[in-house]
Amino acid sequence: MAMQMKFLFLAVFLFTGFYPVGEACQICIPFPERSAADDLFDADVVVLAREDPERPFHFYAVEVLKGTPGTEKIDLFLDSTSRRTLGLFPERSIVLAKGGSESPEGWLRIGMADEAFGSLVRELLDSAAAWEKQPGLRVEFFGKLLGHEDAQISRLAHLEVAGASYREIKGLKNVLPRKEIHAFLKNFRYVEWHALYILLLAQSGDPADREFISDAFHSAVRFKSTLSLGAWTTAFIELEEEKAIEFIETEYFRNSGHSPAELREVAMALSVHGTNGHTHLRDRIVASYKTMLAKYPAMTPDVAKDLIAWKRTELTSEVANYLAAHQFELDLPTALGLMAYSRKAQPANDHADRLEK
Repeated sequence: MAMQMKFLFLAVFLFTGFYPVGEACQICIPFPERSAADDLFDADVVVLAREDPERPFHFYAVEVLKGTPGTEKIDLFLDSTSRRTLGLFPERSIVLAKGGSESPEGWLRIGMADEAFGSLVRELLDSAAAWEKQPGLRVEFFGKLLGHEDAQISRLAHLEVAGASYREIKGLKNVLPRKEIHAFLKNFRYVEWHALYILLLAQSGDPADREFISDAFHSAVRFKSTLSLGAWTTAFIELEEEKAIEFIETEYFRNSGHSPAELREVAMALSVHGTNGHTHLRDRIVASYKTMLAKYPAMTPDVAKDLIAWKRTELTSEVANYLAAHQFELDLPTALGLMAYSRKAQPANDHADRLEK
């Protein structure tokens, strides 16, 4: 029995990934992406560097910000563009890091330390200990830097906030002026960044924004668009709650006129809310999952991850039937996860059967 429990735990661990399910908002960044702050905190050594006068196109440390670099020369190539920039701006340098998980042996370039970014790097290193004890402070800090005029800082802030949980993003109400959010959403040069700004807009509380989100979502439905669909759906649920889920279930899960890509985006929005958005709607979301699986069983592996994380056993039969029909087509972690879910729910089902008899 102990060996079986270990096997099931391993299966769930493999199935749900190597980080807690639902911690990051998958609407904003579908796959976890490291930020420059992650690299700085993870590194053993951080330095400011310029071109080595004795070795053209190579670096030497002009200031140590973290750790001890040792006596070895920095074995990292200085590209021509950066070299010209350093020549034009003697006050600038390059932030380099070494010893983290991304670069355990060699050096990793973090960014160009102009006045703004260089100052920020120092502030981040000073804040590391406090943020480790209170992670929420990190999200709040970067939320205030969204839309910063410095491109490096703007990208870093976006990655940090977009990688936060939806619950944390919800806490950034009014972090940006409404006009600034709308202006950003009109700029299609940054269309891949729009999702985060859509979620921030849903927190504004302004009736005009409520109407704007509803119109954008219904337009996506009408034109069968997947562009930021997950974000528009998440925002629509944020505002309309159960009414929104009822509409989604009818339009997407009972209607066969939508593509698998649309279904994945909409299901992702339900997952985000059930995990750390409107968690009081989990019963309604699980019921919608049941409707979806009846028509689109291929969504079973995605749904099962939430069922495991939320400890919901209602859809054991649906999962078991899908596993029986597709077990030889699935990768091993997915098959083991579905098997683990079915087995974990078995005692509850046995008890229900005995009550019926």
